[in-house]
Amino acid sequence: MKPPTIEGPPEPGDPKRPLGESLLWFAALWVGGLVAVAAVAYALRALIV
Repeated sequence: MKPPTIEGPPEPGDPKRPLGESLLWFAALWVGGLVAVAAVAYALRALIV
């Protein structure tokens, strides 16, 4: 049987993730969003010009 793709919320007794790991995920998602928006903006600009 295939394991679930999405994890549920942590149990009440589970330890929290380290702050550094959480900040690293936040930074990676921020950079990824920035790159995605820039790519769409330049693609639209290329279509207009």
